[in-house]
Amino acid sequence: MVHLLNQKSSSAEKITSPEKSQNDVQTRALSERSWTWLLCLICAIIVTSNLGAAALFEPDEGRNAEKAREILLLNDWITPHQNFLPILDKPMPFYWLVASSFKLFGLSEWAGRVPSALAALGCIYLLYRFARRHWGLWEALWSCLVLATSFEFFVFARLVIFDMSLTFFISWALFSFYEAVHTQIPESRRLHALLMYVAMALGTLIKGPIAVIIPGMVIFFYFLCARKWILLKRMEIITGAIIYFAIVTPWYLTVEIRNPGYLRYFLWEEHFIRYFTPHFGRTKDWYYFLMVLGAGFSPWTVLLPFTVRDLWRRAWNNENLVLMLWAVLPLVFFSASSVKLPQYLLSVYPALALLTGRAVAAKLRAPESKQSWILYAVWSLPIGFLLYLVTGMAFPNILPRQIRFAAIHNGLLLAIGAAFLILVFAVFVIGYTRRLWEQHEAGYLCTAVGLAIFLIAMGQVMGTASLRRASKFLAKQSTPYIDPSDRMVFYDTYVEGIPFYLRITKPIWLVQTAVKKDVMGSFYLGERRPDPIPGVGQVLFTFQEFTEQWKRNEITLRVFVKEKNLARLSQDIGSAPKIIIRYEDYLLVTNR
Repeated sequence: MVHLLNQKSSSAEKITSPEKSQNDVQTRALSERSWTWLLCLICAIIVTSNLGAAALFEPDEGRNAEKAREILLLNDWITPHQNFLPILDKPMPFYWLVASSFKLFGLSEWAGRVPSALAALGCIYLLYRFARRHWGLWEALWSCLVLATSFEFFVFARLVIFDMSLTFFISWALFSFYEAVHTQIPESRRLHALLMYVAMALGTLIKGPIAVIIPGMVIFFYFLCARKWILLKRMEIITGAIIYFAIVTPWYLTVEIRNPGYLRYFLWEEHFIRYFTPHFGRTKDWYYFLMVLGAGFSPWTVLLPFTVRDLWRRAWNNENLVLMLWAVLPLVFFSASSVKLPQYLLSVYPALALLTGRAVAAKLRAPESKQSWILYAVWSLPIGFLLYLVTGMAFPNILPRQIRFAAIHNGLLLAIGAAFLILVFAVFVIGYTRRLWEQHEAGYLCTAVGLAIFLIAMGQVMGTASLRRASKFLAKQSTPYIDPSDRMVFYDTYVEGIPFYLRITKPIWLVQTAVKKDVMGSFYLGERRPDPIPGVGQVLFTFQEFTEQWKRNEITLRVFVKEKNLARLSQDIGSAPKIIIRYEDYLLVTNR
């Protein structure tokens, strides 16, 4: 009888076991789906919160937004214009994206930043897809969180600037390369190889050949170090080259026909001369990008030594080699350049985020107890900085002048944010100390929520601080005093955002010495002095030419001038002009 019962029990187990297994699979799938949707929500909040709160940052956002606005104003989608002058320092297609956003959503800071925000979310998606396919769910979740909350990535995801879009296409190209040379399915391999060329071509349209140089360096040294030159046959080089030039050539050729000499200037001066000589200024020490990385990868910078050790202990397989080259080669390349800007380093963050996210996931999965110290270190910067700002409300002199007003104005928000951040951290620490949880879930949820609170607070502070920025404030205060028939003038200065905020429909006169190397920050204008669009008249004036216009007194002039240059202007025109507005070291003066 017992034997028969055991047989029935065994049979029942055999019958129910597949159902139980299916339920487990469904439960895991539901859990993974939940965590993935949580990641999407957190990243969307981080990237888009307060996206339009800050005024345009000078000089890059101001000039980029204005060029995109003038596409709609002039209906010229081939040649970029700023203040009705052709400026060919950068390719046009990025401005297409911003102009299209303006067309859809109206002229605003938020609309101008949408392309960068979407590119940032695209980078996060590419990271998730790669890490989930090759490593696992938690490696993917941690990697995406690291990238989304890295300070420089967070900042450039909310700026009207080329580099986030460029980073997306570089990431797309390198992920496609990896799949192309390691996927065993021929159709998939060919598709990824061709997508790599599409990504590099679109990146070239965004910012130029650097979209080929960075992936090209990584690919070349991967083949060199791995000694896998035989994989070149998987690269579809001939077909890929045809696709690349089919995408890139139309605009570059068209703009060269319309602006003879453009290709020589852009390819030679904007790339080779910029890289090898200090002609464009902005030179920094060789270790400049190490400092940028230290600040820009915060708060995860504290884990970089741990990430390097984790990578060192792993086998040098294909994934590790590609990511290591991706993280190191652009850093070395740009450190050797004569021109150094913080955004140049943005392309290494996806690789660093993948390596750091995998290291964190592996450490938290390890059987040893009390591994949470690696996350304690990450929390130190957000909590410390918020407490510093809260303390600054009581002792304002400890805060830099640029953020003092914003910190005091947002005092209640910062205090609440700091309290919530400390509360979440306390829950996290108590849970680990008392062994209430051992897996990723609690640590990930607490860290994600805590960093999201911190970055939302920082976005609000940045937005408030920007309200006192010269371009938006001067434009707002000047508008009541400007008639459509008046002529706006910049006297020996230029504030890039003012034309955008004033919504100008005719050029602002620019008064400066004829020997100045750049005009409105453009070396192309300074060296070539191209004519403005037909019918708008003279735009660039020497001091003597402007003095003659002033003395003729034929039109009303509204002149933006720095206070330090007021004495020179008064001397040139023979009298002191009437001051309408004064803000910090800027004045708006008039001849009537």
